[in-house]
Amino acid sequence: MSGEELSRAELRASHEDRDLVVDQLRVAAGDGRIDGDELDQRIEAAMSARTFGELDVLIKDLPASSQQAHPARRTEAEASQNIDISHGNTHKRGAWLVPRRLNIAVRHGNVLLDFTEAVFSGVREVEVVLDVRHGNLRFVVPSGTTLDTSGLTTRHANLGQPDLGPATPDAIRLVLSGRAEHANVRVRRLPRFMQRRRQRRALPRG
Repeated sequence: MSGEELSRAELRASHEDRDLVVDQLRVAAGDGRIDGDELDQRIEAAMSARTFGELDVLIKDLPASSQQAHPARRTEAEASQNIDISHGNTHKRGAWLVPRRLNIAVRHGNVLLDFTEAVFSGVREVEVVLDVRHGNLRFVVPSGTTLDTSGLTTRHANLGQPDLGPATPDAIRLVLSGRAEHANVRVRRLPRFMQRRRQRRALPRG
């Protein structure tokens, strides 16, 4: 190698370089740019990458503007997010970035929030402020999740709170407040067949 100048792609990456790319991938997943399966594959590749070239290929299809604004955007996304639905449906699944506070306004719509593969930046407690009228809101949560509805006002609303099972390391705490009128709010664990499917998907492939 004497007398040769290495290109950036050939330079060795550090632990910090790999962690930065993993962070960018998680934010991209939270934005809905890549799904949960692809996130797992890219993170695995990032953690085993030896050079900048191997890292760069993992984020080359992500917008440059989002990468440049990454620190500010992530801080904002971690603090609070809004979901506003009128006469429609929306959902968050896979590796989406969960904020400390979710503000959800629904009018004649349906919202599904699946926390079982979500990305948490720190404390696994989420404040969910509701303004739901003539709508349906469903939460899918890890086993052992705790639910606090003491701050939630309901009127002609159904609030389903099934047995969420024994606590696990993935358990979270949901704190619901606000108002639900002529609405259905359901909290349930991931069905067992889906748990088995994910477990099979996580097994090493021969």
